[in-house]
Amino acid sequence: MSTRGNVAAAAVGCAVVVTSTILLWPTSNQPPAAPTSDQIKASAQARLDASLKAGHAARANIWAVGKTPNGKQCQAAWDNLLDSEQRDQRYAMWMLGCADTATP
Repeated sequence: MSTRGNVAAAAVGCAVVVTSTILLWPTSNQPPAAPTSDQIKASAQARLDASLKAGHAARANIWAVGKTPNGKQCQAAWDNLLDSEQRDQRYAMWMLGCADTATP
């Protein structure tokens, strides 16, 4: 056989192996399990808690530079966050953590 013939035979052999592997691979008849209601609730609560904690951290940073945290200062701090940081937070909880005078 020529070099081209050997390459063609190897390509066909590889194609047969890949195709048979795909077709004969054991699969599950069950769809992937959806997250449970408790898992969804826990995830949502964790995101709210993280947003509140980040707001508290922003409040501490505002105090650290000698300013009094208020709605205007907190909004400026929020606006300075990266878009990716804002997506990870919930605005209302973040602002509550930053501007609320009742929180530490």
